[in-house]
Amino acid sequence: MNRRYFRNISLFVIASLMLLATIQAVSVYSAYRNRVEEYHNRVETTTYKSIYSAFRMDAVPGVPNASRVRINLQEFRLFFEPNLRDVAIDEPYNIDIIDKQSGRTMMQYHTDKAIENPTTHLFDVDDDSLFALRLTINTPYEQFWSDVKWIILSSVAIVILLAAILIYLIRTMYRQRTLEQMRRDFTHNITHELKTPISVAVAATDAMRNFSADADVERRSRYLEMVEQQLTQLSTMVENILTVSVDGREVRCNFTRFRLLPLLQSTTQAISLSQQKSVEFCIECSDSQEVRADEMHLRQILSTLIDNAIKYSGESVKITLRAYSEADHTVIECSDNGFGISREHQRHIFEKFYRVPTGEIHHARGYGLGLYYTHKVIRQHGGEISVNSRIGKGSTFTIKLPTNGE
Repeated sequence: MNRRYFRNISLFVIASLMLLATIQAVSVYSAYRNRVEEYHNRVETTTYKSIYSAFRMDAVPGVPNASRVRINLQEFRLFFEPNLRDVAIDEPYNIDIIDKQSGRTMMQYHTDKAIENPTTHLFDVDDDSLFALRLTINTPYEQFWSDVKWIILSSVAIVILLAAILIYLIRTMYRQRTLEQMRRDFTHNITHELKTPISVAVAATDAMRNFSADADVERRSRYLEMVEQQLTQLSTMVENILTVSVDGREVRCNFTRFRLLPLLQSTTQAISLSQQKSVEFCIECSDSQEVRADEMHLRQILSTLIDNAIKYSGESVKITLRAYSEADHTVIECSDNGFGISREHQRHIFEKFYRVPTGEIHHARGYGLGLYYTHKVIRQHGGEISVNSRIGKGSTFTIKLPTNGE
């Protein structure tokens, strides 16, 4: 899946969710407006019914209708309030009888209750339109929203559910794409990593074949040592790959309590002998500082962190190793002055096969298993590992191991 295809799918999903949310919002608002209109229709129908029951009289030929209208608000309310209850309306209201020509209020009834959302209706009480009844009644908007709350909740739930499903599918597709890319990078890089020691060993063997090994014992010893070193490196890489090749398989640990300073010193000395860069080590650890861990795995973890610090640094490397006690934990820190890791990549560096992009730089090749292996072993020790890094400022990896191994 290429980047453009993935982007188009993401845009389509976002547009679909926005369209669905818009449709649901329009549907909910339409249901709400229908409730409001239906309420006003009930009020108007009830008012007209009450007017004709309380005010209207039979017309007399030749006599204006207005002069035949008898207006009595008390009688009107006797009809109006039962009619309201018949249509399930129980809201406070005010009534004013006004002269439409002068605008003067002739009589009125005002409730003592507060009308929070007043709506005004105007009704003629005679055929000559001389008098009008002005009804101001409360409109219970909150009740209407409450009536459609289940529609709102169901609509929101549907949108959220579909959004969650689509986001999950996108994340799965993106993860699959990322894993495929990491797999290709892993295959490419591990090929080079495995090829290098094999090539050196073959070259050393070929060199010994082309000269008399008995005549130059020192030279033969140097070549044999080179072959042994490369085969040991090859064996270590294969062992690490096999160690983390099966997810969920636990690493066997032999926990012992030992002093940290000798381990830090021997690890840095061994790495110094095999480096072509200028590497300066600074160890800050008391002679009495102890840790409970598997010494072999902890040595491999430190070697991985130091090797990464050297690999992802310039020509002059400074590495500081600190070890100290903090509450009920033993803390080991590995700091460097390297390139640093962006925040975007920091949360992924402990994932299997994940490598921070560095371009096609040969000396920065790896197979994305070192930090995964480190994280896995530290977790099995009951501890935790974290990183604090800034681009161009270097990185600090912090390991916390339980003092009592619990």
